[in-house]
Amino acid sequence: MDGNSTAAISEAATKDSSFEPARLLAELVSATEVEQQCVRPAELALDEITLMPELFQPREISEKHIADLARTIQNFGKVEPVTVLPVGPRAVLVDGHHRIEAYRRVGTVAGIPVQYFQGTPQEAVLEAGRANSQVKLPMASRERQDYAWRLVQLDQHSKAEIAKAAGVSVAQVGNMRAVGKRLGQDAFNYPSWWRAREAAEGPAEEMSEGDRQQWKEELAQRFADRLAKEFSTSMAKHPEVAAMALATYFGRKLPEVVAELRDFLPEDDEQSEF
Repeated sequence: MDGNSTAAISEAATKDSSFEPARLLAELVSATEVEQQCVRPAELALDEITLMPELFQPREISEKHIADLARTIQNFGKVEPVTVLPVGPRAVLVDGHHRIEAYRRVGTVAGIPVQYFQGTPQEAVLEAGRANSQVKLPMASRERQDYAWRLVQLDQHSKAEIAKAAGVSVAQVGNMRAVGKRLGQDAFNYPSWWRAREAAEGPAEEMSEGDRQQWKEELAQRFADRLAKEFSTSMAKHPEVAAMALATYFGRKLPEVVAELRDFLPEDDEQSEF
């Protein structure tokens, strides 16, 4: 990496000391400039993997996904390798935050399979977004928008690179850059793209149908994650008890919930009695 690139990252890191992703990226770039010959084993201990979720985790943690991965680890010992960025003697996690948390919860402290990312820290940031767009648990629309906004704030990548990594349009990235310029230094106070947009343009008068559906899906996912964290798989194992609990919880609203649930039944069950 040339001196200009390093200077640009350092400048981004000092624009606002509260913008942690820029500080972390500058730290990694500085460390990779010092060439070191280090052994790169195919497996690492849990405490040998450095986590920087502020820089490399583009989506929220899903409790259900962690629970599914934990069961797989308990049954088979391992899941697919996590991706790490070698930075001197350190291995910084680029992709695999859910897998690492699953290993932690089942008590696996060593023998975690890894694959090494061959590229710069800036390229690793883009890879984190691409990888999360391709896995079985894809990023929700809001997460893609927020990750693109984070990359815009870093100011290290082209519009096309950001669009590809986050799974948004080039036009959307252009809009984010315009909002960033409008907000100036205040942009770093808004990790959420929606809040940044509202701060720059004011709240929308009415939510569109697409935005409303997205809001409902994301709220439902958060509720599901909270249930999974609280009850793990116990509710699914005891559907009759779960139904009794829901009936008590919803009370007079239960018929409305039952009517809504019909839309989520498998096609083969649509004609059966609920």
